[in-house]
Amino acid sequence: MPRENVFARSTRENGIFKDEHALSPEFMPDVLPHRENQINSLVYALKPLSEGGKATHLFVYGPPGTGKTVTLNYVMEQLKEFSSRVKPVYLNCFGFNSRQSVLSELTRIVERPVPGRGMSTSELYAKVLEGLKFVQFVPVLVFDEFDQLLDHDGNELLYDILRIPERGRVQVPIVLISNDPTIPARLDGRVRSSFSHEAIEFAPYSPMQLKDILKGRAARALFPNVLSPDVMGLIAAHASKRGGDCRVAIETLRKAAHNAEKAGANEIRPEHARAAFENTETSALLKAVPFLSDAHKLVIKSLFRAGGKNVPSTELYSRLAASGMGLSDRRIRELLVELEKKKAITTITDTSGRGRTKKITVNFSESELK
Repeated sequence: MPRENVFARSTRENGIFKDEHALSPEFMPDVLPHRENQINSLVYALKPLSEGGKATHLFVYGPPGTGKTVTLNYVMEQLKEFSSRVKPVYLNCFGFNSRQSVLSELTRIVERPVPGRGMSTSELYAKVLEGLKFVQFVPVLVFDEFDQLLDHDGNELLYDILRIPERGRVQVPIVLISNDPTIPARLDGRVRSSFSHEAIEFAPYSPMQLKDILKGRAARALFPNVLSPDVMGLIAAHASKRGGDCRVAIETLRKAAHNAEKAGANEIRPEHARAAFENTETSALLKAVPFLSDAHKLVIKSLFRAGGKNVPSTELYSRLAASGMGLSDRRIRELLVELEKKKAITTITDTSGRGRTKKITVNFSESELK
């Protein structure tokens, strides 16, 4: 008798997921519940572009998981479909975190790519201006997690973009997205005076709103009748306690569904959801993980090998020295500062012994890094 494939048996026995992609961060729903006002504000500010006019610069802010990124992507896709005059350019500032990297990307967008040898920022800026003279569209620049860029040379970059009309080119609209509502106040004075903008707030979702969102995602992602009636409210309450974070709610539902499958259950029950609570990290932190450099990952892996929690900095330095990667103490300090800015680690200073020692904790699980 031929043996049965274990994957086929698992699929047949544990049928919870119909389309797991509907619970992924990349999924774009057809409808965005409870964000109608924000969508209308974005449309009103950007629609003049489709008629050859000028758009309003925008500052979009709110806590993590309140729908800022998905709403911007939704509106930009709709704008792109509506008018060929516009080309949205989405830039995640965990990856594009310097003036040089953004200007390099813009040369590609305006069809003036740079040679392999690289160029100075002034040369890149000249290339962007040259490209804007000939392209038949207006780029709309969306800077997600803008504080990551502002901490480097974001003021200089905004100044470059805001003075493009002075060089005889069309105005390039700017959309800044951040969890930090103080971003406009942190801009350099000369940038702030030119960045005349509309602010659009994304407030935390209420428990009832989170239940609505989960209901829509579950209908798409899960087979009918696999969700115990109490689970939706339990997950919504959990995410509400964590700032009304929609991503936490959706990720918790996904992990609860996996827990049910692993247990061989035919429905997702409260115990599967509760087991998912302790493993669900905040969305703002997990956004940073894909953009960690190899050097950042080396530091994180060394921290995990040392336990991942309250690791003395002296132990980290010796582990990295033994790795043979050639990182100097100064470079390790720089990497630790960068990781803390990305909220990937937390450091505390321990003065209980002789002298002062830093202790370092990684703020996400080793599985998330993998």
